[in-house]
Amino acid sequence: MSSKNFEEIIRGFFWGLGFAVSVIGVATVYTLKMAASVDKGFKDSIRLNAITSVSELAPSFEVALSEIFKENGEVKITAELKNISNENLYAVGVVASTFDSNGKFIGKCVGSGTDITLQPNEVSYVEINCDFFRIQGESVHSVKLKPKLF
Repeated sequence: MSSKNFEEIIRGFFWGLGFAVSVIGVATVYTLKMAASVDKGFKDSIRLNAITSVSELAPSFEVALSEIFKENGEVKITAELKNISNENLYAVGVVASTFDSNGKFIGKCVGSGTDITLQPNEVSYVEINCDFFRIQGESVHSVKLKPKLF
């Protein structure tokens, strides 16, 4: 075998090696781009399903204010969480948005009841402890309540 043939074999090997590396590089970039697209689509789908589930669940509960206790700057709110659906549901928490006498937002507090599930038309009492500064606690005048998933 002459040196010219050997050089052609080596040149062919490197051409093949270059082609293989190029194909692998293009395939890798394409796969990564597709994986990112699929991942984004999956996350968007999960986000939409979660939003749909939460919006479907929120009308299943009715929340009413029982009392607001203010003592030594501490604020405790008692709420009634009622299952207004026709099915047994897992109990959820309650978010209390507090406001002063001028309607200015003070802060949010979250609480949950002791019940795990609620039968249709069953009421669970939820105690919400607000961790405010003394001056904030003393200025609480009104509360808006809504159900919250944990």
